[in-house]
Amino acid sequence: PRTCSYSVSNWVSRWSPIADGVSMTDIWLVRHGEASAGFGEDTDPGLSPLGHDQAQAAARLLAPVVPEDATLLTSPKRRARETGDPFAASREQDLEVHPCFIELPSPGDLAQRQTWIQHVLKASWRDLPTQVATWQGDIFKALQACTTPAVIFTHFLVINSVASKISGDDAVVQCLPDNGSVHHLRINGSEWYWVSRGQMLESIVN
Repeated sequence: PRTCSYSVSNWVSRWSPIADGVSMTDIWLVRHGEASAGFGEDTDPGLSPLGHDQAQAAARLLAPVVPEDATLLTSPKRRARETGDPFAASREQDLEVHPCFIELPSPGDLAQRQTWIQHVLKASWRDLPTQVATWQGDIFKALQACTTPAVIFTHFLVINSVASKISGDDAVVQCLPDNGSVHHLRINGSEWYWVSRGQMLESIVN
């Protein structure tokens, strides 16, 4: 199973020299644009034409609100990286691939993936395998360690993990973030809350 191999202690030392006070951090979580293939068709598709349009739209939404010195992070998945490309180009910055923001570890066998994801979406986090708790814990540690503004191009279930932490509800599906939607998270010490939420649709993971 894939877990985050990135050292959280290294992340802290590079990005968040935590001082004696409580630091407040603004983080924009962006769900990737529409993929060029469904979840059960390809383990790492790029964006569809609509997905590229959604990436451009996300860049326009981010431009007026994200500080110039913000760090730009992305899941290793192609659809997330391609979603981040327009905003990174507009800032003349490189995207930094961060494995902790990858999608939920899933079967590599395409024949199993669609059935598997339907089970996950109906479940509670506590009912899923231990590797899922590890994946989720790595997300939370990486977010907590980031004390400078950041934009993170990521996935449906990463955003839902954060929503679950905020709500205290253990259901996997907390919300249905649309492709290309932008969700503004603020972390103030141990307090996590949404500043604003992006567009939601009655959609499914792709």
